[in-house]
Parts: sequence; C-alpha cells; structure tokens
Amino acid sequence: MRRFNRLPCNYKNIYSSLCNGIKTKTLSFSSTLSKHEKTKYLLPKRIILLRHGESLGNVDDTAYSTIPDWKIPLTRRGERQALRAAKDIAELLDGESLFTYCSPYKRAIGTWDIIEDYLEDNNRKSTDKTDGTTSSEERDCKSKKTGVEIIGMREEPRVAEQQFGNFQNPHKVRTAKAERRTFGRFYFRFPDGESGLDVYSRCSSFLATLSRDIKHIDKQYSYIHRDDNEGEKTSTKCALANMNILVVCHGLTLRLLLMRYFRLSVEEFESSYNSQNAKLVVMNRCLYNDNDAHNDPGNKMYHCDFTDAYQYYEYYKLNETAKDALNLLGDISNKKPSYRRSRTRVEDEFNGGMLLVDGDDDLEE
Repeated sequence: MRRFNRLPCNYKNIYSSLCNGIKTKTLSFSSTLSKHEKTKYLLPKRIILLRHGESLGNVDDTAYSTIPDWKIPLTRRGERQALRAAKDIAELLDGESLFTYCSPYKRAIGTWDIIEDYLEDNNRKSTDKTDGTTSSEERDCKSKKTGVEIIGMREEPRVAEQQFGNFQNPHKVRTAKAERRTFGRFYFRFPDGESGLDVYSRCSSFLATLSRDIKHIDKQYSYIHRDDNEGEKTSTKCALANMNILVVCHGLTLRLLLMRYFRLSVEEFESSYNSQNAKLVVMNRCLYNDNDAHNDPGNKMYHCDFTDAYQYYEYYKLNETAKDALNLLGDISNKKPSYRRSRTRVEDEFNGGMLLVDGDDDLEE
C-alpha cells in the first residue's frame, strides 16, 4: 500500500512510477491556446466521499464490547461491496488520477486496500493490452484512455468514526442511540464520547487542510510553456484538470463533511440519511458561465495567466443519485452564496439576503 503522511513532494516522479513500474498517463495536456479556452482549473475534477463496506459492527453490535471500534473488520459482504465500489471508481475515473484520504479505522483501511488492489490490477491489464500494438503513438493513445493513476493515500484521523466511548456496553449504547433520535444527532453527546458537533469541528479542520493541499499541488505543478522566440504561451500543464480526491470514511462523518462544505443547516442534516455502505457520493466540479454572471453579478472571475483572459471560477455540485440516497433536497452545491434562512416573507424582506460570513479557508471558490 502506498501511504504518505504528507502529499508527495516529488509529484512529477510519482506519476511516472505508479503501479509497480507500469507506464502511466500524464495529467498534463498541451494545446494551442484560444482566448476563451479553459486550460487551468483551481479545483480537482471530483471529490468522492465513500462510506466503508459493511463491517462486523453493522451486523452485530455486541462486537463493540470485546473489539475496539477502530479494529472492527469488514464482513465478507463488506468486502464484496468494496470491490463493487472499486469497479465503479475504475469506470468513473478512467484515464484520470486519484489521491485518497482514509480513516485509520480497520474497516475503512480494508475498504481502500480492496479498491487499490483492483485499480492496480486493472492498470496492469490495461498496459498488457497496449503491448501488442505496433505503434508507440497507438500505445500512448490507448494508455491515456484506460486505468486510474493512484498518486497515494494518507491516513487521516479527522475523518474517523464518531467516538462512542471505549469498549461499549451494547445495552447502554442502544439506550443512548434511542435518546439521540429524540434529542437530535447533531448535538447529542454520547457518554465518554463525541457529539455530532465535535465531528463537524474536525471535519472543518480537515477541509482546510484539503484546501491547502490542493493549492500546493496547483502552485507547484501547474505551469506554462512559452515560445522562446516570441514569448507566446504555447502549452500548459494543469495538475488539477483530471485529478480526483477520494475520502474513505464513515456514515455520520460523510454527512457532516457535506454539511460543512455545502453549509447545510442543522435541520437539513437531521433529516438526511447515512449513505449505504461503499456507495460513491460524488461532488462534481462545475463552471460558472456567462448566464450565471448575468443572473448573479456577484459571481467572481479571475485573470488566468494561462490564457491572458478572465475566466470563471469553479464550484462543486452533489450528483443527483447521491442527493436522493441521502435525502437531501434542492440544489446541493456551493454555486450560490449562503444566505440566512428565514421562515417568513417579512423576515426575507427585513434581512435582505444578508450573506453569512465564514472565515475558514476550506475549498473556497
């Protein structure tokens, strides 16, 4: 397993030595720049949240009384679910790259191990298929269309499961969970454990770190090629164009990551459901456009050195399948600014759409 405590410092070399010596596919793309071409991105193509496969604790809650929560393993069914998730990832991210943040819990690590093994095996098979081609250009073309480049994986304790205490008394935990349904999942604190609010706080800290990691990759490994004679830009490399982030975590943690990033209300969180085991929850990168600017002049643009033109920023939107599965309503994206929610028309007119201020640097557009 390829693990890093920090993002790989030699990012370029990692791309050329993935999958046990297999020839990899590059993130860069070269082209003659047109004035309105979007050649540089500020955000990864997707952020995928994944709950671990079914665990022993999901089918037998008495296991927590003798096995520490963080050592609870996957069931055989959970292993099959993780393999199905691996196939979904391989299909969705074909020809792209992936960096993973994973909860240190055994069931989450086990889920990632199965996914990683499948992706690397799939990469080897894809490379073997290109070995029979007679043209190096044909091999390069086919290699760019198959396989998922695994940059690495970092264990991330901040996306671990909500803490329920140490060895758990099944009867006491069942009683506490029944009380939680009445009190509310977000504020209820388990004896000797965490509240949902505690998990929300560490999710906020993790998103800030993720934002810095993304900016570091963009700053260090996106570049411009210029013509030596005329000094004109001829090609670019965008490190984030086809890069994806996977976060392997837990049911409640996943919902709180979405709540924090999309600034959902406590009521929206309380009405949401946990994701099914090993089902992809995909946040897709989208672009503002001219129509958005016409309807909402507050949408920001920035000057892109790659194109010598102003370009629209990007934003994330939760895909419809995940939104329905989680029981989230409306447009779940950070396309529009977050306004105060009010219950009456009078309050709407009084507040005038006051913008909620948020000072955290967590994947802002």
